[in-house]
Amino acid sequence: MITRKKGIQLGQAVGAVLALMLIALAVIIGIVILSSLSYSTRTFNTAGSGVNESVVVTTAGTPMAGSYQVDANCGTITTVYNSTNYSLNTGNYTQTGCNLANKTSAVIYGSLNWLVTYPYTYSKATAATNASDVSIVNFSAYPALVGLVGTIIFLGIVIGVLVASFVFGGKRGA
Repeated sequence: MITRKKGIQLGQAVGAVLALMLIALAVIIGIVILSSLSYSTRTFNTAGSGVNESVVVTTAGTPMAGSYQVDANCGTITTVYNSTNYSLNTGNYTQTGCNLANKTSAVIYGSLNWLVTYPYTYSKATAATNASDVSIVNFSAYPALVGLVGTIIFLGIVIGVLVASFVFGGKRGA
């Protein structure tokens, strides 16, 4: 007579599922903390400037290089020259944030390649910010791993219950 059951018992499955949930919760809390650390360690309102930055201007608007900074905020353009060094007045262009557009849609003084000077501010990443960002990217592989482990645990429970019911189920002889 077989008296000892092998495999995972249903009572043991609760512990495995709770452990998986705690690991997932720890990963989520870690990502939230690292995200907060990444934001709080930035140096905000760092001053920068575009000096004689070459911009090929269109009527739809062309982003200036300052717009590619984190949290960019471009100030008012101070000077605009075309490639032949003619100064352009404000009637020839419009500035919307960090975008420069040709207002007239015409080639002004023979060129749409303009040299622009303007101030801007941005958020500068520190070493702690970069370390936090790298850790967040590394954590991005864990949700798939947690899902895989959860699936394996679930299948183990189902197979264990089925095997236990077939092998140890049924009528017992006298």
